[in-house]
Amino acid sequence: VIAGIYDGALLVLALCDLLLSPRPHDFEVERDFESKMNLGAPNEITLRARSRARLPVSLTIRDETPEDWPISDKGVVLPHLRGGVRLPTLPKLALRVEAGKEASGAYSLTPARRGDFRFGSLHGRYPTVLGLWFRQFERESAHSSARVYPDITAVKRYELALREGKMRDIGLHLLKLRGQGTEFESLREYNTGDEYKNINWKASARRGKLISTNYEIERDQTIVICIDCGRMMTSMAVTRKEEAVAKSDEKPLTPTSTNPYQSEETPLSKLDCAINATVLLAHVAASMGDSVGLLLFSDGILKWLPPRKGRVQTGSIIEALYAAQPSLVEPDYQIAYEHLMARRVRRALVVTFTDIIDAEASRELLNASGALRRHHNALCVTINNRDVNEMAAKVPLIESDLYEKAMAQKMLSERESALERLRASGVGILDAEASELTVATVNRYLNLKARGAL
Repeated sequence: VIAGIYDGALLVLALCDLLLSPRPHDFEVERDFESKMNLGAPNEITLRARSRARLPVSLTIRDETPEDWPISDKGVVLPHLRGGVRLPTLPKLALRVEAGKEASGAYSLTPARRGDFRFGSLHGRYPTVLGLWFRQFERESAHSSARVYPDITAVKRYELALREGKMRDIGLHLLKLRGQGTEFESLREYNTGDEYKNINWKASARRGKLISTNYEIERDQTIVICIDCGRMMTSMAVTRKEEAVAKSDEKPLTPTSTNPYQSEETPLSKLDCAINATVLLAHVAASMGDSVGLLLFSDGILKWLPPRKGRVQTGSIIEALYAAQPSLVEPDYQIAYEHLMARRVRRALVVTFTDIIDAEASRELLNASGALRRHHNALCVTINNRDVNEMAAKVPLIESDLYEKAMAQKMLSERESALERLRASGVGILDAEASELTVATVNRYLNLKARGAL
């Protein structure tokens, strides 16, 4: 009897708790974020909850994010799998919503791919007044569509560093616009230490004293950025926080340093790394007064933007890049360069982002570059594989390590031979790790521009 009374009282108490507590329709939840997100960079997502209830509530909201997008929390580790595989969890926010009020919170989300994406539903869960029940609800947010663009945070860092005079802090070599270059700027008296080649002998004869010529960097030059969207660009690269010097056929412009502006380690495809480098290169070139064009290709032409000046062109390039995806086909360099030359673009620096692994790949690029080099300055930018480099340098501890080391060394040797063939033919080579690619590419452009070699 006592047990029956107890059960009945508990049932009545539970029903009262349910009836007196806020109902699911008392809550509205919304999601807010910048519609244009940056690839591989943290983006803030804000969740807001409004309550029409007469009591405060501890509300937990889970957000359905697009698939394969890492979030800022640690996720769930499965240690029984090799390497301890980490499964991402849906972002969850705990909010204290007062009666008739609004509360908000935010989490960080890192898009893993470019393109158009949609968020799913928002799921709310809260305890009743006495904590005997948990009630749940699901809401659709009006703000669900996201467009992921190439990472433009590098552009913002560049502008900030330029304003604060901290270009070297982000690894960039700032040009002195006066005193270098090939464009006439002004005449002045000769100073000790001036280069003899800058002495203007005619002006010196007229004035009866040595006169030097000031030059400035040429501003009306052309850059065409060609991006290989073929098979080899589908492989993953890893960007690292540690900054290092790119290996190229020229002396590096900046010393090895830790770059405070660079994000934490983020896995990106080689195409994504090339696209992120393209965004900053186009922005810097436009700010230097140069015209910038874009050519996307695989086994055919995917996109062509004729060279133009100004930041409007930079915006057009970003729009063209946001949906670019690699495909499992071999790149046709011949078609790409023939398309470029058929457009009768004036002499330009043609920067080709691609990947070279062996002599066969370099032979195709070498053959296609023959006619191109007669009209343009060719620069080939490649991304080397950090894992292969580490494997080749690793001290073998077991027999399998020895085989892996030998294979890695063979791959590196074949790759270096392929790059050397291109170098010997007159094609400029910039071979960098993914984390170095953006800074190294912009520095090479600035170096060529300072030497009047565009």
